[in-house]
Amino acid sequence: MDERVGIGLLGCGTMGGEVALAVSDRVVQNARVIAVFDEDPEAAGHLAEKLDPRPTTCRTVDELLAVQDVSLVVECAAPAAIAAYGETVLSAGRSLFILSSGALADTELFDRLISLAADNGCEIVIPSGALGGIDALRSVRDLLESVTLTSTKTPQAFSGAPGFAKWEDVEITEPTVLYEGPARDAVALFPANVNVAATLSIAGIGPKRTIVKVVADPASPGNVHEIHARGEFGEFTFKLVNQPHVRNPRTSHLAVLSAIETLRAYCDSGPSIGT
Repeated sequence: MDERVGIGLLGCGTMGGEVALAVSDRVVQNARVIAVFDEDPEAAGHLAEKLDPRPTTCRTVDELLAVQDVSLVVECAAPAAIAAYGETVLSAGRSLFILSSGALADTELFDRLISLAADNGCEIVIPSGALGGIDALRSVRDLLESVTLTSTKTPQAFSGAPGFAKWEDVEITEPTVLYEGPARDAVALFPANVNVAATLSIAGIGPKRTIVKVVADPASPGNVHEIHARGEFGEFTFKLVNQPHVRNPRTSHLAVLSAIETLRAYCDSGPSIGT
């Protein structure tokens, strides 16, 4: 009997492909991808051909959940996928690995997912993504007074986002603030860019009190995230300068690496480091 964690992959784009290949190449050793689903069937089939052993290609999420031995669904799609399928996955008794943490800025949805996971003996796993310092933030969450995040990227990295609509045909030649306000609204305006805002929020003081500034800068050296937290414990500042992923400039390379490492820690035995 194969005791490796059986993964059902939800989303077969850049992130899903990187995660699946890490499992197939045994970077994550105690796991196997046994079923894949994407709303684009060609994407699912193309990825399945690259994996060894080849997983089942599913036409629906229900079909994926019906595949024997799928115990962990790894979501690599978009926030809308969590809204559409998250409750279904947990209700079916499968644990859920969430990369599109932006969906969790909807606190009512997040509360429902937490309740379903508890009722069905499942786990919800959320990688740190393109951020560092999440362990420190979690450890002082009850003492926090303020948390701010400034995310800076090149203008082209924001193309297509609802919050970038009025700048689409404007040449941005200097740092330009696209948004400043609660994380909850930042996620809605820049859904493909600021999953980090949602992750930071749920680890700290929530999406209403976490303040986010989104900046377009043609001279940005990468996807830059600066976190400042203050409270009774003191204060700390983190700055990360991440290189965009070569196949998806909206995603930091670190977000891909974080997903793979979090999955490895979930599936493989070994020491646990950090909170």
